Amino acid sequence: MTRLRIRTASRLHFGLLGWGPHVRRQFGGVGLMVEEPGLELAAEPAERFHAAGPLAPRVAALLDRIPDRWTGPTPVRPVRIEVVRAPEEHAGLGVGTQLSLAVARLVLAASGVEEPTLDQLARLSERGRRSGVGLHGFLHGGLIVDGGHATPGDVPPMVSRLDFPEDWSILIVRPPAPSGRHGGDEAAAFAGLPPVPERTSERLCRLVLLDLLSAAAGRDLDAFGAALGEIQREVGAAFAPAQGGVYAGPESESLVAELGRLGLVGAGQSSWGPSLYAFGTPSDDQKRALTARLRDRHDLGPRDVFWTRARNRGAGLATAATPGPA
Repeated sequence: MTRLRIRTASRLHFGLLGWGPHVRRQFGGVGLMVEEPGLELAAEPAERFHAAGPLAPRVAALLDRIPDRWTGPTPVRPVRIEVVRAPEEHAGLGVGTQLSLAVARLVLAASGVEEPTLDQLARLSERGRRSGVGLHGFLHGGLIVDGGHATPGDVPPMVSRLDFPEDWSILIVRPPAPSGRHGGDEAAAFAGLPPVPERTSERLCRLVLLDLLSAAAGRDLDAFGAALGEIQREVGAAFAPAQGGVYAGPESESLVAELGRLGLVGAGQSSWGPSLYAFGTPSDDQKRALTARLRDRHDLGPRDVFWTRARNRGAGLATAATPGPA
């Protein structure tokens, strides 16, 4: 018998680039894959599809739909999938997308499909309906820009992918705030948002191409932080009608300002939040001091404040033998 194991990253989403009748390709987006908190799943052959561990009901629902959605020549085989490690959902870290893609990848690998296409993974996982960052990040890692949807339901193309400087440390902070919008609530929020003004969309595209990507490629942390800060302000203003301000709440806005005062750059909110991020190159001692300060001042726990780094590779799939029947 063979046991499969997969480890995938988390996703920071820096912002969408535009939507509305004047935009030829809807949404588009830019984001970064990071090592932590990440997800880890395992799968082994079974007589029927079965899910176990954290988020098992969500995995079970995916497993129920995958056989009907699969159109390849090789039939999918039943597996037992265990979620070994997963962070809390709806915190702005792309857990739903990475979990769904990991489940689809495990099912296909267990059925002998070694190199599924992105279209196949997107169809089975039912992800990528707005942003394609998580889809492409699952396969490739790194700093990613997707080009948006030409038609509803298509897979947005990856128009840029860069290795992100791994010596730039990334601080993740989750303030005490409600979960980010998702599912029907998210769809309703988008339906109620006004179109992004054409000039705003043009400015966001310029900031991403000429400032953000160029700064990352040139390893200029201050320029990267300045560009990301501007992107966050523009995107936040576009989402303000749905979330009540540039950020998900006043605590988030206060924390973003504080992270800047502490010497970090590019502070902002990932997707709908509530998770926040910031970048820097502090020493280990400085990291410990910053972490302790934020936890004490804001009554946050170990899972609410932590450091990570970019993940410049896609999800890792490994095979290990499992004991057979005696």
